[in-house]
Amino acid sequence: MTPDQLADVVGAVTDPEIDVTLRQLGVLRSVSLTDDRIQVNLAPTRLGCPGLGEIARRVRSALADAAPGQEVEIVWERGAWQPAAVTPAGRDVLRMAGYRVAGADPRCPYCGGEDVMRAGRFGGSVCKVPYDCRACGSLFDVIGTAGCSAALATSHSRQGGS
Repeated sequence: MTPDQLADVVGAVTDPEIDVTLRQLGVLRSVSLTDDRIQVNLAPTRLGCPGLGEIARRVRSALADAAPGQEVEIVWERGAWQPAAVTPAGRDVLRMAGYRVAGADPRCPYCGGEDVMRAGRFGGSVCKVPYDCRACGSLFDVIGTAGCSAALATSHSRQGGS
């Protein structure tokens, strides 16, 4: 298989928390192939994500089916992910799952309303901020917030910049 074909295999792997692919989420950075190894570069949405191990397991499993016998190396590019990396299709998937991606003023993913109010400092993680829609009464999270970027930068510097 070519690196592009392997990237398609990895890109189709879904995030363990939200049913969005790694390509749609902007986590897949690159796939390279040498004679004996496939290297997959991924950018986690946050360093402390409990799903990193599961993502690695899913990537390895998908590649074991597509390229049996090849060694797989996963490289996590710490601090490389940004909300802008989410594809338009990924934004649609996230919206249907009740999430919005940070960037513009938050709008309700359910009714599209702009009359929303921040409902706390953190949602399920530092990368998620909960909001309440006053128009339809729905709760939703905005992902990829400034708290996430700060957490990535702090963790990145504590890791010695690697």
